[in-house]
Amino acid sequence: MRDKTIDCFKGILTIQMILAHCLQFYCNLDAERGWRFLTEYINLTTFSGFVFAFGYVSYMAYAKEEFPNALKKIVKNIARLLLAFYISSFTYVIFIDRMPFRIDKILEIVLIKRLAGWSEFLLSFAGVMLITIPLLKLLKSQNKKLLIAIGGASILVCFLPPSNVSPIVGLFIGGYGNAYYPVIPYYLYFVIGVCFVRNGVRFNWYVMAGALLGMAYTIFDALFLSKGWPSRFPLSFAWLLGGMLFLYGYYLLSGFLGTKRYFIWLSNIGKYSLPYLLLSNIVIFALKQSKFFKISSTYSLGLFVSILFIIWYMTGLVKGKAQKIKIE
Repeated sequence: MRDKTIDCFKGILTIQMILAHCLQFYCNLDAERGWRFLTEYINLTTFSGFVFAFGYVSYMAYAKEEFPNALKKIVKNIARLLLAFYISSFTYVIFIDRMPFRIDKILEIVLIKRLAGWSEFLLSFAGVMLITIPLLKLLKSQNKKLLIAIGGASILVCFLPPSNVSPIVGLFIGGYGNAYYPVIPYYLYFVIGVCFVRNGVRFNWYVMAGALLGMAYTIFDALFLSKGWPSRFPLSFAWLLGGMLFLYGYYLLSGFLGTKRYFIWLSNIGKYSLPYLLLSNIVIFALKQSKFFKISSTYSLGLFVSILFIIWYMTGLVKGKAQKIKIE
């Protein structure tokens, strides 16, 4: 049985990510600083939030499975995420970069020698699941110190001196040269997700205190160290911790919304988060090469609402067709 709490949580993140992408493509963020601030806030919370959700859901899905069965499910999930990454990447390079139809250019994408814009996060989602395979037995262990050790080790990558690395290396540890979402440091949130589901965490003062400390460090960094937004690319420790309080708030809110039938639509968006993210990217990239757009916040918001409606309608058609086939 699906956990509607985590579906609502993913629904909130999915809606935010689609909104941010619309604004980044169709709003003059230099002129409209309020929308820029909103997109930066969304950036701060979305990827780490999805990794948290992966940890939460993965433990529910794989903890009681024998390793061969769990491995089969994880590999299937990796394949699904990789396919979404390739679809989004080719859509980007075709419509935005206008890449010519050449084998060498195609192989750059296929062999991950080049990362297409606004698609990198999908590859990192697959990377999160990939490194979960060798850690699966440790994550299932009842020894809490092992989880703490995994989470602590992941953080250390943030303190490595960043360098210009290949996309495959950047996928795991980050660096200069691309918009990398490094899997290893972000794995902290995967471990937190595992801890939450294992211990049935809802509101907890210790968790709240930890989230507040994370936010306090990020504010301290912004005011006195970075003197601006902490570094996102390459990933800084301050950026990694910055979304903790907000994500905990989303988690608590989702626990309430998941019990209300009026918010089934939100849990459905979370349930189908990957189709929403992929299809929204396709629409946003393709529309940029048409003449049917203008650069404004009003247009961005209108496009955002339209995309949500179109994908909601399409998923409804698919679900309805599947139900009809099942009945027949």
